Amino acid sequence: MFFFLSQKSVFARGFSGIPGSNGIPGMPGIPGAPGPQGQQGKDGAKGEPGVKGPRGTTGTRGQKGNPGSLGKNGAPGMTGIKGDKGREGSRGSSGPPGIKGVKGEQGSKGEKGEIVNSAVSQTNWKQCVWKNDNGRDSGKIKDCPFNKLQSDTAIKVSFQGNTKVQGTSRKCNRWFFKFNGNECSGPMTIDAVVYNNWPSGNPALLHHRSFEGYCENIPQGKVTVELWVGQCHGVTLGDAYTGWSSVSRIMIEEVTRAQS
Repeated sequence: MFFFLSQKSVFARGFSGIPGSNGIPGMPGIPGAPGPQGQQGKDGAKGEPGVKGPRGTTGTRGQKGNPGSLGKNGAPGMTGIKGDKGREGSRGSSGPPGIKGVKGEQGSKGEKGEIVNSAVSQTNWKQCVWKNDNGRDSGKIKDCPFNKLQSDTAIKVSFQGNTKVQGTSRKCNRWFFKFNGNECSGPMTIDAVVYNNWPSGNPALLHHRSFEGYCENIPQGKVTVELWVGQCHGVTLGDAYTGWSSVSRIMIEEVTRAQS
């Protein structure tokens, strides 16, 4: 007995083979073709967050990168607040003397001046006075400081007082002025000597004496005028005395230079 199935039935149901005539199962049929792909299913529900894993080990340090390009100049900053004035610095040391300049041309002749009184008015003067006896035979008797106002002037000095030289035979003492420790050299010294030559006896003669003079080439500023006594040149030093029962004085004046 034969069974005939339609091709549509075979492919729908699958071919299971045709039973043999002798009762032995037949050969398996050819598998059917796959059915069409069904529609994609919906996404499943979101799962729970997983457990945080352990921290990983630090990786090796990377190599230094190449320098970047120079950036653009920034905008100018705001003007700062003015600082306090600094302290004044110490005075610097004096520099070496400058080179002497070239002599200038002679100027034009000035106008004729007015005729004035030839007497010079003494506006800067001083006196030092004292009243005591000084029996020094050699050394400084008195000093008198003076402030000289100009550099192109001279100083006039004078001494007035009692002096004596005592002793038998030939004796001599010299009174003189010093300026800042030196005797005058412009033009010469200002001094006076008292000479005594008694062949017998030992007289003590005290007389009022005075001497004066002008000294040039003294710089402007403080000048120490000193009265000294000492030995005359080539004569034995005597027993000198300066001041006795009277006032002694040194007078100082700043005057114009002498005419040439």
